[in-house]
Amino acid sequence: MSRCRWIIDREVPGGRYLVPGCWSRAVYGDNAECHCKGGAQTTAERLEGKIDKLIARMDRLEAGREALRQEKGGNE
Repeated sequence: MSRCRWIIDREVPGGRYLVPGCWSRAVYGDNAECHCKGGAQTTAERLEGKIDKLIARMDRLEAGREALRQEKGGNE
């Protein structure tokens, strides 16, 4: 199953409904605790975490590249 998510639909009472992604919510309903991978973390939050990791990796690569440039410049 995929991650639980809310679908916006103005034609249903309350304006939205839950599409369960885990068995807990499929069996016990909207108020059950979500057991999806990542739990209560939203897609945006997961993406922000991945972006932060990529930025940190780019910073490390740039620092390594700069160190190589300085090393190469010092040996000539």
